[in-house]
Amino acid sequence: MQERFCKCGHRLKVQYTLDGFLPWEAIIMRDDGEPSPVKVCPHCGAYLSIHFLR
Repeated sequence: MQERFCKCGHRLKVQYTLDGFLPWEAIIMRDDGEPSPVKVCPHCGAYLSIHFLR
């Protein structure tokens, strides 16, 4: 698992998994311990893409 940051500075965790259909899948996880993937930043509401996280 890697630590990444939204453009607002909120910390997120990214888990890379091997999938049968995609070579690598990046799942952006909440940093509060919840295992559910997120699609928007819980702090600012911005759309999250692995390509735009710092």
